[in-house]
Amino acid sequence: MTKLKYLLILAVLALSACAGRQEEVAIHGEADVAGHRIGTIAGSCYDIQLSPRKDIKLSLFSTVSDCAEAVKAGKVDALLIDEVVFSKASLKQTGLKKAFRQDESFPTAFAFRKEDSALADSFNQFLHELKESGTLDQMMEYWFESEELRPEDFPQVEEYTTGEPLRYANCETIAPIAFLAGGKWNGFEIELARRFAAFLKRPLQIDLFEFSSMIVGLQLGKTDMIGGSIFITEERQQQVTFGDPYYNVHPAYFIKDVQAVRAKKEPLHVSVVNAVRQNFIVENRWRMITDGLATTLLITFWSIILGSLLGILLCMMALSRRKGLRSFVGLYDGFMHGIPMLVLLLIMFYVVLARTGWDARTIAIVAFALNFASAAGGVFKTSVESVPHGQTEAGLALGFTKMRTFLNIVLPQAVRKGLPLYKSECISLLKGTSIVGYIAVIDVTRASDLVRSRTFDAFMPLLAVTIIYFVLAWLIGLLLNFITLKARR
Repeated sequence: MTKLKYLLILAVLALSACAGRQEEVAIHGEADVAGHRIGTIAGSCYDIQLSPRKDIKLSLFSTVSDCAEAVKAGKVDALLIDEVVFSKASLKQTGLKKAFRQDESFPTAFAFRKEDSALADSFNQFLHELKESGTLDQMMEYWFESEELRPEDFPQVEEYTTGEPLRYANCETIAPIAFLAGGKWNGFEIELARRFAAFLKRPLQIDLFEFSSMIVGLQLGKTDMIGGSIFITEERQQQVTFGDPYYNVHPAYFIKDVQAVRAKKEPLHVSVVNAVRQNFIVENRWRMITDGLATTLLITFWSIILGSLLGILLCMMALSRRKGLRSFVGLYDGFMHGIPMLVLLLIMFYVVLARTGWDARTIAIVAFALNFASAAGGVFKTSVESVPHGQTEAGLALGFTKMRTFLNIVLPQAVRKGLPLYKSECISLLKGTSIVGYIAVIDVTRASDLVRSRTFDAFMPLLAVTIIYFVLAWLIGLLLNFITLKARR
């Protein structure tokens, strides 16, 4: 019966992921938008444009793929986004179609730090040569007009492997702008950045930032240039230096293509096989998940090790006779318990360790270790205090030293009592690492987002990540139980 319940839950989730409004939304122009539910990217120009309107219900999302899935699931009626975000090849895959495009257009460009005008000037020179040679027009024709984008046909650009890297941060994860295929970044803006790096004879380093934090990351020196169909606005020009625009973007509304969705309906078993193939086999997308898993394990392992060591120190301070040390531990625990882990992670990345030059994974390990230390120290302290003081007195009476009494008598009992709580904290840390995508780290959760951005299938990638976290939590429990059994012997 238990297995049957799990199967029913999965079936309900699958149906809810595929369900949506089957009637086509009647939006053919601006006059038709009123009264509908519209989705767009949080913090974008479209967010600013639509927020004051009272005649629509606005929903904000982090990524274009989230917006597209919301339209397909019937959560919103239409999506307002750059017209070029959905190429002909992408629209076939997403199950969306263009309702109409607005007449106005916006120039898009790469952005650079205010104090790095030389790099912006170099880009402008590079872009001028690209336009003069006709290469830019060829790039736009390939990426925006192709009926199908295949990795084997992607343009090849000379890449340098030595020298100071040109750090490029991108916020888009959708074809044809920027996307991962075959384990490598591709897309119109990626090719543009890659050609610019070759022009400078520097290797290119590509990072993925949240749209809302890209400009902050640029100002703090986390990256040298940023892209992702960024519009040039007066407000943004006060914060960064824009290169010359390389494309004028028309905003467009996209709706669900009901006829295309109906035409693609398949038997359940065929649909499942195709979903597995599309999400994990095509373009070796399984490698995104495994690479993300390796990052998750790395951050979790070192955070537990460093956090446990610091937790032991905090435990010793909390058990000290010195009031100052105990007060410090109380303040430390109060701060860590009172601040959300995401906020702590962002503070460490954008403020405290912003100028250290450390990579994002190292900063994530430090942040999680500091937070875990508070929890681990509390578990250690509670476990030691749970052992009756008479045990220590008996050991001393037998002629043991204080250290030997603690190691041979108190510690084994404390470990047995504290293991369940410690194991729970380790599992909580593992699950908590799913937020590292906010600081440009591609862990297993962020990797599933990248897969979704290519397939526009929410269910299968999220199901895979759910299973991965479940198995990892189970293995952590087994490992800690095994260590405890070894210690008892």
